[in-house]
Amino acid sequence: MTALWLVVWMLAGPLADGALRVAEEPRRVCLDAPRALFRIQNGGEAPVLVALSIERWSGDGDAEDWTTIQQDVTERDATVQKARSVKVEARGRRDVFWVLKGRKGPPLATGRHRLVVASSTDEDGRPSSRIFHEFVITDCGQ
Repeated sequence: MTALWLVVWMLAGPLADGALRVAEEPRRVCLDAPRALFRIQNGGEAPVLVALSIERWSGDGDAEDWTTIQQDVTERDATVQKARSVKVEARGRRDVFWVLKGRKGPPLATGRHRLVVASSTDEDGRPSSRIFHEFVITDCGQ
């Protein structure tokens, strides 16, 4: 019986502190992959609305900065300007797929990228916090 409680405690442990987080994977996404999976975890007592976007690191020239390349990960069209909110239940997880194959908009480039998770708990949808998950897009075919 003690072993069963230990397993339950270990499975519940990552969400026990009430924090919103993104799972550690993926750290690398292939440029020719059909999609990338991001797992959003809500350890809090209340449901959370999140808006998900993708930024790319630009280390060129004088301005080294993160640039948004897709405002809404849930849309196939990268040119959509307003992100829809996705609900993550209290003490729950939500899988979100970023569709890469057949994506509309500017072509993807290799290099450093990050998922931006803007969360809000109120109905007006104003972001109350932001978390980031960095990953690299690579050309796996070579």
